[in-house]
Amino acid sequence: MKKILAILAVFFMMISFNSANAAVYSDVPADYWANTEITAIVEDGILPLVKNAYLPEQEVSRSEFNSALLKTLGHRSKTLSESNPYTDVCASRPDYGDILLSSKLGLFYGYEDNTFRPDRIMTKAEAASVISHITKDYKGNVDSLKAFKDSADIPAWDVRQFAKTIDLGIYVNYPDADELLPNKNLNKAEAAVLLYKLKNKLAAVQDKYVSKEVLQGVEHLDVTRKATVDEVKITNQNKIVLAGNIIKGYFAAYFSSKEAQVGDTVTFTAKKDIYTKEGTLVIPQGTTMLSKITSIEPKKWWNKNDKVTVEFETMTLPNGVCVPFKADVLNNNGVLTENRWAKPVGYTVGGAVVGTGVGMGIAAIAAQDDDHFGEGIAIGAPVGAGVGLLTGLTTPGRTFKANDSEYVWLELTQDLVIPN
Repeated sequence: MKKILAILAVFFMMISFNSANAAVYSDVPADYWANTEITAIVEDGILPLVKNAYLPEQEVSRSEFNSALLKTLGHRSKTLSESNPYTDVCASRPDYGDILLSSKLGLFYGYEDNTFRPDRIMTKAEAASVISHITKDYKGNVDSLKAFKDSADIPAWDVRQFAKTIDLGIYVNYPDADELLPNKNLNKAEAAVLLYKLKNKLAAVQDKYVSKEVLQGVEHLDVTRKATVDEVKITNQNKIVLAGNIIKGYFAAYFSSKEAQVGDTVTFTAKKDIYTKEGTLVIPQGTTMLSKITSIEPKKWWNKNDKVTVEFETMTLPNGVCVPFKADVLNNNGVLTENRWAKPVGYTVGGAVVGTGVGMGIAAIAAQDDDHFGEGIAIGAPVGAGVGLLTGLTTPGRTFKANDSEYVWLELTQDLVIPN
């Protein structure tokens, strides 16, 4: 038995070691063509993961590219008092502040009909145009385009701009080094390469587009030992809680999965101030965290409990400032659900009690002596417990319920930027 236990211990240690050394992103292997750029962009909080996946082939919208571009240039989401110049951008959008900030900076233009078209997919030509627009004045040498066999496909309005990005070295020519594919929809892998190159050449960007945010120090949260990251960057403009930090979110009101539907809002709140170890207030008491239900898996037989998946969108501070908030529920593999063993254990204990009572009752009928009572307990308790356990395991699972005294651990999947 000792040998078996030793072998099992080594086996699980090997599993833990391999897990710790596995790829950080489930869909970006070490030999992926844009691995370096994607890793850097995610670590800098410029483009987010989706449940440990990067989705490199997913196409990028104008709004997504705009938000990522702002972060590349050092800007952070904030609430602005400027009027909204766009008819198709509502204040409830999580990226509302980014779109207004971009408009204020003249970074990313809308259309003549006063629309921004935030969900329209970017093309590589449009990305080249934006990068050309924000970099320092220089007319691209169109002769640079001759090295690419599809240069004739570049839209006429973008020839000079595309040539400028080639000269600056801020372009993507994958999978064929001789092709630019200018009219191809931009995906997240290509966006990562462009933004990575731009970030490493900020000296080429016009000063008016680069943030003057200055890092003043790095402090640390001490909310729970479960966190893999505890750093908070303190700047002259923001407190930046890095992805990987964990905070505690209390249910703002009673919640029951039986009464919930996909699309419903679930609000969590901070019940007390959250400070860094060094004493800086990061998240004030009363801050709310808004999420929406994206899926509900109903309870099933064989003790399958309700599973509710939520997607966090925004955090609202007590002063009314609203910032983007991306996090995953750390408990129970990212879903809101009851402990799967709670019901079987309850049934087991209950069955043992009932079985004991039945056993004693039968013993009492059979004979009035202590030995028979002991036999009744010895037989009734395990039989009742076994029946209870079997019942608990095979009957339908439980509804998920929570009141405002209950909480979940929330792990940030994207840097949380809180204005000073």
